[in-house]
Amino acid sequence: MSVDSVQFVWLYVHDEAKGAELLYSIRSVYKYFYGKPRITVVGDKPDWYSGHYIDIPRIAEFRYPKFRSPLDQAHKLQTILQRDDIDQTFVLMMDDHYFLRGFDLDQLRVPRIAGGWVPRHRYWWDLSITLTMQALERSGLSTHLYETHLMHVFEKEKLQYIFDKFHLTTYPVLRNTLYGNIFRKKPKECRPFIAAPQSKQTVKQLDTIAKHSTVLNHPDFGWSSTLHNWLQTRFPQPTAVETWSAVIEPVAVST
Repeated sequence: MSVDSVQFVWLYVHDEAKGAELLYSIRSVYKYFYGKPRITVVGDKPDWYSGHYIDIPRIAEFRYPKFRSPLDQAHKLQTILQRDDIDQTFVLMMDDHYFLRGFDLDQLRVPRIAGGWVPRHRYWWDLSITLTMQALERSGLSTHLYETHLMHVFEKEKLQYIFDKFHLTTYPVLRNTLYGNIFRKKPKECRPFIAAPQSKQTVKQLDTIAKHSTVLNHPDFGWSSTLHNWLQTRFPQPTAVETWSAVIEPVAVST
């Protein structure tokens, strides 16, 4: 399905970026989306960015330091849900999402889940998943894990319901899994639609991923000069939301 205009939203914290992830994420949307993307950055604004921007400072770190990131995201989302310049339906992105082939909104609407999670109770993430699954069980709902590292299509009224029912700005539960189990049906496995390698990749490995997956995502430690150069080769053209048009020079490949 081709859609004339769809809003893509990034919640961005500049201090957490490892490199030019956001730049290439936006370029990948422009290159591969079958329609007209409307770009919105929320939080911090990079020097090179000139598109639609909503300035929302990061929340203070005096409460729940382990959960600062998810609670900060929840605060930003809760804020933009009240704004008229956010569409009723929008795609929530991460800055390390890169599309690798053509896609439309219907493909992003397909419910996709991850399997194999076992509670370890060692990290904040495990605790958040446990709290989320317990909340779903108390409500008599399914407990599929929608934390797939994918972007998600949200409807504002439905997402507001999640905020109101589960208190996302003060309680560290996971919006994607709550939203998915309440509003989405018949989920599919997230792979091979997304590739999320847990290590730095070589050019050959990246080329193989591009042949089989629609989306690439990487952890913070997955960013490297090799990935930077590979993305620059794949997405060399500046977009309408960039203030400068100079081609980014390749960086020295780390060994």
